[in-house]
Amino acid sequence: MAWVTCPHCGFTQIPAARCLKCKKGLDRLREGEPAAPAGAATGANPAAAAGLPGLGSIPRAYLLGFAALALAIITGVLVWGSSTAVTTDLGPPPASTTPEPWTLDLTGRWQGKIATTIAGTPSRPALREMFVETDRSGNVVGAGVTLTDPGRGGAGAGYLTVPDGGRRVRELASALIASPAGASLTLDFIPYAPWVPRRDRSWRAVEGLRRTPDETAYLLLESREPDYLIQAGVNATGFLSYLYLSPAYASGRGTDALSKVIHPGPESSLRGFRNLVWDLSGSADFVTLQVTATISGPAGSPDRITLRRQ
Repeated sequence: MAWVTCPHCGFTQIPAARCLKCKKGLDRLREGEPAAPAGAATGANPAAAAGLPGLGSIPRAYLLGFAALALAIITGVLVWGSSTAVTTDLGPPPASTTPEPWTLDLTGRWQGKIATTIAGTPSRPALREMFVETDRSGNVVGAGVTLTDPGRGGAGAGYLTVPDGGRRVRELASALIASPAGASLTLDFIPYAPWVPRRDRSWRAVEGLRRTPDETAYLLLESREPDYLIQAGVNATGFLSYLYLSPAYASGRGTDALSKVIHPGPESSLRGFRNLVWDLSGSADFVTLQVTATISGPAGSPDRITLRRQ
């Protein structure tokens, strides 16, 4: 470091315009003191040599100290920032689970009834009752309609699906082959209306009977009685159907009267169905769980009815 001595009071100090002790100017050096060479001044203060204004009078040691202090401050800030920074490594993301799709269980029996009027002279009141059976997905697996005409009996028809249709066909065919004129058969799937008389019935095959039970895949059966007409269809695929008519409605004995009444469409469901039994059609409201249906058979004008799940 190039120190200077005041020529007035002899105080040695850093270079300055005035003496820090006697306050006199230091423009003159003490006699006999050699002047600092130009190269020494340049080496003593690089800032002055660089021509930076205002820094030429600051000693190099001070500049180095300031630089060291700035470096220490910057290093401290970086260390503090790295220690307090919020880490973004949150580990592996949680395993996502796919929720099971929500489904509405539509299994049940949907029923309804409505008073109607049979045209005539005079017209007469009657009662229509109907039901639709569905599986979990809402597919129609059974349906039925009953018309009660007071004083005249009425009509009823319906169908359902079962898993043991093949067994039923073989058992019925075996009994009919053994007794072709008529056999007592168990047809427990027919829900007779209250106005149908309870009696022991003998059945005969109208269509479908083959030489052996194994060859028989379908049977159209008819009850042997002079007043009521009752027919039943049994299919090896598990489709069972029935029709019963009081004497006032009975006609066409010995022929297929069932197929004209039972005609469910393929893939029938509550979302929309047509002509399940006679002219029973409708669709479901899945918010209120009600089925709005229209029925126009077997007699009377079309009626609109609401079916509710029981």
